[in-house]
Amino acid sequence: MWESLLPDEPIPFAPDFVWGVASSAFQAEGGDVPNDWVDQARRGEVPPNPGNGFFERYAEDFRLLAQLGFRHYRLSVEWSRVEPERGRFDPKALDHYRSVCDAANEAGLTPWVNLFHFTHPRWLVARGGLLAASGQGDFLRYAEHTVSALAPHATHWHSQNESMVYVLLGYLTGEFPPEIADGDAAAAMTETVARLHAGTYGIVKAADSRNTVATIEVYIDYHAEDPDDPENVEGVASLDRWYNATLLEGLGSGVLPLPGRDPVEIPGLQGALDVYGLNYYNATRVGPSGIGHWSDQPDPPIDAMGRAVHPAGLEQGLLRVADALPGVPLLVTENGCPTTDEDFRIRYIAAHLWALERARRAGAPVGGWFHWTAVDNYEWKHGYSDARFGLIGFDPTTGERTPRRAAEFLRRVISDGELRPEHLP
Repeated sequence: MWESLLPDEPIPFAPDFVWGVASSAFQAEGGDVPNDWVDQARRGEVPPNPGNGFFERYAEDFRLLAQLGFRHYRLSVEWSRVEPERGRFDPKALDHYRSVCDAANEAGLTPWVNLFHFTHPRWLVARGGLLAASGQGDFLRYAEHTVSALAPHATHWHSQNESMVYVLLGYLTGEFPPEIADGDAAAAMTETVARLHAGTYGIVKAADSRNTVATIEVYIDYHAEDPDDPENVEGVASLDRWYNATLLEGLGSGVLPLPGRDPVEIPGLQGALDVYGLNYYNATRVGPSGIGHWSDQPDPPIDAMGRAVHPAGLEQGLLRVADALPGVPLLVTENGCPTTDEDFRIRYIAAHLWALERARRAGAPVGGWFHWTAVDNYEWKHGYSDARFGLIGFDPTTGERTPRRAAEFLRRVISDGELRPEHLP
């Protein structure tokens, strides 16, 4: 299963290669915060999220990650903590996130702060969410207040996590809050997330022009279930154009090519990034039987969420972005897998670092890689299950952290500046 996916030669990494880990506020912090996912859990629609202890143990986690060789940490701010009521900002919450950034810096980890990771404050939901007339202004007010508070403590920023996944799951398929399944709403929200990114970029740069702003977008490697069916092939191509190409074109030209609508010029969108952050997990099949995983192998490795391992999709995604945005540096801002098998996790990591290296050799300017995630966390509708993405496990009773074998494997890769095939299980 793995033989053709793994490197057969050493992979070198430059001394300035960015080695990081990524997390999100709500997935790691949990807690009884006033957001829509907590409300869903109260209604029994999703598992409750007690958190993994990061809210209290962040400094300990940072020291442990630094010992493993990592030098960058992608975190997020929980909007509902910072602004629990519309227009009322909680100084204690902002002090907490300042302390998180300071602890990361003290441990030798550069914090990358993301302002939005899927969760909505309860008050925003009551007002109609981000598509309401006041929604964009609400977000940008929150962004300006938060950036102003944290900018002296962090210099690397993201406006939103996986904005097109947010649109796909929240407004097209209705799987995630706000649970809307409507093509017109999805098109409107595509325009909205582009405007929010452009606005946030301006806010971050106004705070300090030296600040770095990066995207976070999942590349979905789409494939038709029946490549001999022209209707299936065109449908998948249309989905790919909307999902993968729309924001890429908008960032390059400032004009958003919305499906079924006239192109929309977004002020401030053209070139509104210093780094393109690309996430990747697996390839997706779309066709008459619905949506599923895809691989070009007859018997691919399958992770704990039932997804086939297909590293070539990462290579393809990086090259596609490099072609669309020439000269823009690239980072892999998330990559990892859910599993309880450490041999599987190590092989998955190695296979994708090999795909990253192939993309670099083909000209993609990829300067770093962030593992998802540091400590096992809440995986949305899966809750805490065998969908364990962490390099570090934790005891739910004591909170004690235990690095896994994959963490030691990566410590060696980072220390050596090289991934050697003989070190793979």
